[in-house]
Amino acid sequence: MRGITGYELSSKKAEYLKYIYMQGDVVKTNEIAAQFSVAPSTVTKALTEIARAGYIEHSPYRGVRLTSLGSKYARFLIRRHRIVALVLSRYGLEPEEACSEAKKVEQCFSKDLINRMCTSLGHPIMSGCGEIEHDRCCCCPSGEHQE
Repeated sequence: MRGITGYELSSKKAEYLKYIYMQGDVVKTNEIAAQFSVAPSTVTKALTEIARAGYIEHSPYRGVRLTSLGSKYARFLIRRHRIVALVLSRYGLEPEEACSEAKKVEQCFSKDLINRMCTSLGHPIMSGCGEIEHDRCCCCPSGEHQE
């Protein structure tokens, strides 16, 4: 399985991938289009490209589901968002504002930088956006996290 750098998808495609992950099993194109206020044809084009990259299985007229690579990448994207939002909240932003601002800049942060930020924060387990997931292959090989 190829490594994740954090730059594999555009910010919009990354948002679609996170949304699919958060919804669970199969997600319909129209549902994604409604969530992001875009035309279904726009979503279909993006999903085709995401599928070509190996992150989802796309069945026209049925919906999409994540591949194992897509699930791994979506978990990283959510973790990155939550760590960036946590950093912003430590500079005085309210949780909702930190979340909104994080969406604007998170795509600029590599996996390596996120791991370093996580370490400098003491491996936090929660941000204003939700739980921060850690696994043994990220920045916490021992599995120990700040409570």
